[in-house]
Amino acid sequence: MIFPARAWRTCFALSVLATASGTLAQQKPVLRHFVAGTEERYQVTLDVKAESHSVSTETVATQTYVTPAVNVAQATIRWRAVRRIQTVQGDGTAEVEEAVTTVGKPCEDSQPKARQDSSLRTSLNEFCERWPLEQTIRYSENPRGLLRESTPPLFVQLDESSPPLLALWLRRAARPSVIEPQLDFAVGANAQHSFRPSGELLKDAHGSETTEWLDAPGETPAAMLHVLQQLSWTSPAAAQIANATVEPLPSNLGVVFFADSLTTLSLLDGSVLRASRTASRSTSRAVDPVPGLPAALDFSSRLTLSITIERLP
Repeated sequence: MIFPARAWRTCFALSVLATASGTLAQQKPVLRHFVAGTEERYQVTLDVKAESHSVSTETVATQTYVTPAVNVAQATIRWRAVRRIQTVQGDGTAEVEEAVTTVGKPCEDSQPKARQDSSLRTSLNEFCERWPLEQTIRYSENPRGLLRESTPPLFVQLDESSPPLLALWLRRAARPSVIEPQLDFAVGANAQHSFRPSGELLKDAHGSETTEWLDAPGETPAAMLHVLQQLSWTSPAAAQIANATVEPLPSNLGVVFFADSLTTLSLLDGSVLRASRTASRSTSRAVDPVPGLPAALDFSSRLTLSITIERLP
């Protein structure tokens, strides 16, 4: 339920975005309105978590014991992003210069290394070492949030098998902007659709996307855009999950990509006020049950990226 004061603020913002008739039934999408010469400052945090599930074995006399093993490693990177609107074209598209400055040393405040798996930790260290301390990104952004870059940003390198969905997601989700949906704004409005990608790598893939507009509390007229995406497919490639001492039976790999994004947008100009975005890529291999164990062995791995964005004064 929207309380009267919040309803007044929301209706005021809608009057800016509605058609000439001003009726809610004829609202336009929440489009981005750029002003040349302005700056937007953001604090961004990226949390990276790698985990694997396997088993270890121990033989005592003639008896072999199988124990599930869970290996985890985590890292955190923080940076500040300053977006400068250079020029605005007649169609509302802006030329943007974004200066990105890493705060502190990448991953220096991660989980204590003594508690992390060494092989996963090594992989994360390589990721952190490639992270740039400073970079300037130039691109154009249209009112719907679509970007056109001359060169990709440097913080998209991940050791990920094809298709590189997490890398593509990070390249977009780390930016303090959002792609506006085709769904016109109205609190509670939602849409869902399923899809099947084409191509040899994803020939058996199926996925879905759900979009919903939610109310956002606060003094500034705002709304939250919630987007859920999921894609599942089977990969015939051989898996090497952790350093399991029990080799699972040959089988296909089940792969799942999942993304959850919640972005708060100003209803005055469509800019991002804050955002919480998470994506993961999970790989699992089905294994026949082992006699004497209550459940089938779990051979799987997951890489999760979590991003928080907060606008600064």
